Order: sequence, then C-alpha cells, then structure tokens
Amino acid sequence: MSAGRKVDMKARLGAVLPPTLLLAVLIALWAWLSDRGSIPSYLLPSPARILSAVVANASVLWRHGVVTTSEAIGGFVLGGLAGLIASITLASSRCLRDSFFPLALVSQAIPIAAVTPLIVLLIGRGGPAILTIVAISSFFPMLINMTRGLRAADVDYHELLHCLAASRLQRLRMVELPGALPYFFAALKIGAASSFITAMVGEWIGSNVGLGYLVVISGQYFKIPTLWAAILVSSALTLLLVAIVAASERLAMPWAPADEPS
Repeated sequence: MSAGRKVDMKARLGAVLPPTLLLAVLIALWAWLSDRGSIPSYLLPSPARILSAVVANASVLWRHGVVTTSEAIGGFVLGGLAGLIASITLASSRCLRDSFFPLALVSQAIPIAAVTPLIVLLIGRGGPAILTIVAISSFFPMLINMTRGLRAADVDYHELLHCLAASRLQRLRMVELPGALPYFFAALKIGAASSFITAMVGEWIGSNVGLGYLVVISGQYFKIPTLWAAILVSSALTLLLVAIVAASERLAMPWAPADEPS
C-alpha cells in the first residue's frame, strides 16, 4: 500500500472511529440505565427491546418503509433538480437574483411543519402531497447553495473565457458548474439529511401509510417499542442516503481532502 493510500485510510478511520466509539458508549450507557430502571420503559425501551420490535415487525416496517423511502427520495430528487435549475437561472440574471434570492433566504425561517397542513389541504392526502413537502425542503438548500456556488468561480477564469469569446453555456459548463461542486454536494447533504424527517412529518398529517404514520399509530396504541423501531429504521435510511451522497462526492471530487468538508 502506497504512502498516500495509508494517509487517506488513516484520515477515513480518524473521521469514522471517534463517532462510532461514542455511539457505542452511548448505547451501552442506555442499556445499563434501562436495566437499572433509571429510564422509564414507557418512554424509551432498552436497545434490546427495540431490536426485538424491529425483528418482530419486519414485514410491517418494510411495507411502511418502502412508501416513506419512495416519497423521501422522490421529493429529494425533484427538489434538488428544481433548485439546481432555479439557481442557474438566478445566477445568470442579477435582476432576478436581487429580487428572489433574499426571499429564498427569508423562507428558511418558516418551519416546514407549519406549511404542511396547508399543502395537504391544497393537494390532498397521500403521496403527491408528501412528495411536494419533501421537494420544498430540498429545493431551498439547493437554490441558496448553488446560487452562491455558481458565482464563486475565480474571476480570472471568466475573463479568460470572455477573451476566447466563450458562450454563456460554455462558461457555465467549463467554469461555473465545476467550481460550484462543493456547494452542490453541501446542498445534497442537507437535503438527504432532512428528506426522511420531512416525509415522516408529512405522513403524520397527510397519509395513512409510511413510517411517520406508523409512529403516530404506535404512539396512540402505546406500542412504544414499535414506535422506536420505526424511528430507528428511518434513522438508518437517512444515514444510508447521506452515505450515498458522501460516496458520490468522493467520486466526483477525489482531490478534496477526506478530513475536510467540501
């Protein structure tokens, strides 16, 4: 193994090992406090009981998890694409950027849970409403990050392409989009981290299927281990989606340091 690969492997282990050890310690502490009765089981069951609930309700979790996954990933992709197109449009027009970009920033102060009932009322209960809610939550991070990223390229590159009579599309393809890759993946990470949570919030209000719906129903019938099993599955799916985005980032930007956020 070359020296560069060894350094890269050490950097990866250094990034993964500390949070993994901390998580293991927290789970062990949680199990110990549960065994002593310090944590009420009707609020937070022990890790063993939650894992047992996952196994016992595997088919139910699978059925609801497939629905939530399709809603979360579908809305994530739609919102990301719409945000990317909108950011390219704003970056190419100062008038549009000055008009709409401040409104996009202000919109981030509105919790998605506050507009979810309105969206459900307008669209109706079910998948289309959930897709819309997740798409909105992914749209604005992409719009804000990419609008900044497309304008972050070195001015010298723009001057060089201007001297070469490059078209607007050529400048976008050769300078702006490559320079905005760190902002693009930062927006994807934000969207990936929030998509499943947003889908579950939408399901609480506007659906009768999905992990969010399962959480609500389990709480109403005091099936607390099943409730936490649904939360555990949604957390695992979120981490998987974030890991896919991070792996894609490493493939697209192999030059970026592994121990630094891109």
